[in-house]
Amino acid sequence: MPLSEYEASPGVQVELCAGCRGLFLDRSEIRELVGGGSLAKATEIVPVSLGQEMGMRCPKCVDPAMQPLRVKGAENVGSWQCRSCGGMWLGEGAFFELARALRTSLRAPRILPPIAVSHAAPVSKGLRLTHSRSQYDQGMENLIAVPLVMLLSWLFCSTSFGRLMASLVGMPFHELGHAAASWLSSRIAIPLPFFTFWYDDQSVLMGLLVAGLLGSLIFHTYREKNWFMLGSASAVLLAWAVITFLVAPTRTLMWQILAGGLGEIVFGAFILVAFHFALPDRLRWDFWRWIALVPAALCFTQAIVLWRTVSADVSQMPWGSAVGSESDGDMNRLVQVFHWNANHLADFYLNMAYLGLTALAIAYTYAAYRFLQRKRGQSPFSNR
Repeated sequence: MPLSEYEASPGVQVELCAGCRGLFLDRSEIRELVGGGSLAKATEIVPVSLGQEMGMRCPKCVDPAMQPLRVKGAENVGSWQCRSCGGMWLGEGAFFELARALRTSLRAPRILPPIAVSHAAPVSKGLRLTHSRSQYDQGMENLIAVPLVMLLSWLFCSTSFGRLMASLVGMPFHELGHAAASWLSSRIAIPLPFFTFWYDDQSVLMGLLVAGLLGSLIFHTYREKNWFMLGSASAVLLAWAVITFLVAPTRTLMWQILAGGLGEIVFGAFILVAFHFALPDRLRWDFWRWIALVPAALCFTQAIVLWRTVSADVSQMPWGSAVGSESDGDMNRLVQVFHWNANHLADFYLNMAYLGLTALAIAYTYAAYRFLQRKRGQSPFSNR
């Protein structure tokens, strides 16, 4: 949509669409125009149907969907607020009614001659969601969730029953670690509940599929300006290129076995870190992150407890396999075939666990900073 600058109030420039005569206001412009008024009292969130969530895009963020709003006095006019940047799109006439609701003396914009373009579609009244998307940088629950769940997981894993249950919860992370290492070396792999099936030979088709999926993820996260996932996907794509083209196939086979224990650490830590950041919009991570928090914390905490114990007493090394013979476990093969030392294995996994803790501490510090900035009425993501 073609937007042009317009002075809605002395010193306040907003974006005006000459076609539909709608207005877009970013977060700072909203604060200036609202003044002492209450935006929450002048608007209300409209629950959206399951099929219409992605219908309106933010003019500023390009891709992220906007939450439909109802402006009091202009109930039939399409208005939205971006879930990412907080900006508001006000359909024709909604600006005047918002000004009246806020009881502010705002200079009305000039009425431009109409241009033959279609108006925004009205919000569908089909099946409705009973919730709206949550924010990542406001609400005390976002700040205390990870430390609280980590503490409870630590207490739970201090018991024999807790460690057993955490080991079962961590099994999908373990097998996904094997599979991910296979995929990054361009090998076909299928993770199953207690073992992972993979081909020893590299596959060109699998390599192209992995590179294509990662490239698509990078493209969409760049359009959404999702810098956390853009950086994560770019790092994984770089790892795929290095492992596939620069590392000897025999060594990547060793990494596939090593990656089982790493999966419990890396995927557990990544979910705990990602709790504070948005993933691609279509994943609805704002909801699923609460569900994923518990298994991730249990798996990651159990890995730390296990490798701390093994590092102090190597006789506690988890030899054997859940499926197959006792001599066919990951640790057995790493020691017997690839000549790892048991003490070195314990130190390697423990150091990776500490690295995950460091990443988690950095992410939490940043989340606390965002929370404090939001509480002070500032935005650490503002472009202005």
